[in-house]
Amino acid sequence: MRRAFTLVELLVVIAIIALLIGLLFPVLGRVRRQANRTSCAGELRQIGALFQMYLSDSKNKLPRINTMPSLNLPPDAPSLPQVLQPYTKSAKGVYRCPADHITQFTPGVPLNYDTYFDREQSSYQYNPVLSSVYAGRAIDDHPMVKQGRINSIPIAFEYEAFHGRAGDKGSMNYLFLDTHVGDLADE
Repeated sequence: MRRAFTLVELLVVIAIIALLIGLLFPVLGRVRRQANRTSCAGELRQIGALFQMYLSDSKNKLPRINTMPSLNLPPDAPSLPQVLQPYTKSAKGVYRCPADHITQFTPGVPLNYDTYFDREQSSYQYNPVLSSVYAGRAIDDHPMVKQGRINSIPIAFEYEAFHGRAGDKGSMNYLFLDTHVGDLADE
């Protein structure tokens, strides 16, 4: 004689499956965020290698780079992808973080963009201090280089905290002059 599932047994099985799914979703979300952060770190390392090639060709002089092309800041300066374009064959993927999304409103920028990559042609912003104060000067003139702290100079970073809440450790990737990628809080 075949015995079928009762309604109670079926509901128990569905409840167990729902509980397991409820336990897995947060874990999968953390794994996805970590994978995106790792992917962004890899992109920034590639940008660091391209930047080192640029410095080698420019006798270690820092470029003047438009840190936010949609606002033309500073005026008439090229963007980071434009400066590094001669050193890469395919620039499109290098400048895009998979977690890139705009959540902060910036006055004066064009609206109707979902990502910084779409708006600025890069998910990563060049350090505005290097672009203004040190533009055209040799990197060796930077006080941190003179102190032997080259690994503490951020040259590029994500426009905003793509990988967590702003201010939380690990929420933003920074590319440092020595081409390592890390969190500013660790430096």
